[in-house]
Amino acid sequence: AQCRPHPTDPLDDTGHGDAFVSMSFAAVRAVVDVDVELGTVRVVELAIAQDVGRLLNPAIARTRIEAGLAQGLGAALTEHLRVAKGVVRHPDFTGYPLPTSLDVPDIKIVELLEERDVVAPFGAKSISAVPVVVAPAAIAAAVRAATGRPVNRLPIRPAAVVPE
Repeated sequence: AQCRPHPTDPLDDTGHGDAFVSMSFAAVRAVVDVDVELGTVRVVELAIAQDVGRLLNPAIARTRIEAGLAQGLGAALTEHLRVAKGVVRHPDFTGYPLPTSLDVPDIKIVELLEERDVVAPFGAKSISAVPVVVAPAAIAAAVRAATGRPVNRLPIRPAAVVPE
């Protein structure tokens, strides 16, 4: 099988144009417990509805979505990838706080929407990358809703939670 995506064009000066082959969408809801005295955040639940294009393998799709949510949780709360002049300053995972299975909350996949991509092979769309991007925003929004304080940076540190 071959995939020949439609031609794309660079974005213009206003940031508009046809630069993407397909778009995937997801909505994530995060439920958090925030201790404003200690500055801790614990994600209690993540719920997602996602456009998956044509669902080719439901079991793998669900697993990849759960993995993407777990990675997004890490980006929101623990991971802090440091780069200097284009070089990653963490040469290995020693001392790099990735979330473990104990850190990942209950995950509810509310719905997998099938809006086929007309140019992608079999109509499929990206699955696991979407929750990685959307989950940190949902977690930050939940922390903001719980504390009334803006969350302007990831990972969310205690200083962002504790009142001044």
